Parts: sequence; C-alpha cells; structure tokens
Amino acid sequence: MKTLTRARIVLGLAASAAWLALPRAAAACATCYGAADSPQTKGMNNAILVLVGFVGLLWVGVGRMIWDFRKRSKKLEQSARPRLRLIHGEKR
Repeated sequence: MKTLTRARIVLGLAASAAWLALPRAAAACATCYGAADSPQTKGMNNAILVLVGFVGLLWVGVGRMIWDFRKRSKKLEQSARPRLRLIHGEKR
C-alpha cells in the first residue's frame, strides 16, 4: 500500500515538474490567445454575452417571483385581519 501511495506522489511531482518545464504547453489556447478580430474570438465573445444574458434573465425572474410573493403576502395579511379579530374576540 505504501509503494502505491509513493508511486502516486512521485508521479504527481513528475507531472508538475513537466508542466512547469514546458510553459508553452500551459499557455492559453488559440481562441483565447489569438487575434481580437478573428471570427472565432467574436463568436466566443457573443457566446459569453448570451450566457451572461441567460443568467441575468434567471435572476430577474427570481426577483420578480420574490416580489410577487411579497405582494401576495401583504394582500393576504390585510384580508385576514378582520377574521383574526373575530377569532380573538375583539370588536370591530
């Protein structure tokens, strides 16, 4: 069991050393590192904007739902007050 653990540690260290020895291999991909006016980069930027738009739309929907629940809660509270007075024996 110890040899297996040692082998994993040595393999991990060797992989880390190789990764540090070859910085070119760890550089950004051609799309991220490429020209700013290439169609690939424009497509990637548009995809990012679409995803941010979807996330923003989701948060707007969650906020709207919370707002509606709040309004419904206030409306229910106002309509329930007269009935609660009768339950507690208060006069109108």
